[in-house]
Amino acid sequence: MAARRKYRIRWIRVLVLLTAAYFIFLAVGQQFELYTIQRETYSLRGRIAELEQSNKTLTDEKAKLSSPAYVEKIAREELGLVKPGEVPYIP
Repeated sequence: MAARRKYRIRWIRVLVLLTAAYFIFLAVGQQFELYTIQRETYSLRGRIAELEQSNKTLTDEKAKLSSPAYVEKIAREELGLVKPGEVPYIP
C-alpha cells in the first residue's frame, strides 16, 4: 500500500511539473510575441511620422502650385511666356 501511494505521489509531482513547464512555456512565448509587436509598433510610429511630414510638404507644395502668382512665375521663367504688350527680353 505504501509503495502504491509513493507511486501515485510521484505521478502527481510529474504531472504538476509538466503542467507548470507548459504554462511557463506559454508565458515565455507570449512575452516574446508581445516584444515583437511592441518593436513593430515603434517602427510603424516612426514611419507614420515620416509620412505625415511628407504629406505636409506635399500639401504645402500643392498650395504653392495652385497660386496664380507662382503659375505666372513658372510660365515666365521656364516657358518664356509674356503678357500681351510686353516685349520679351532674352539674355
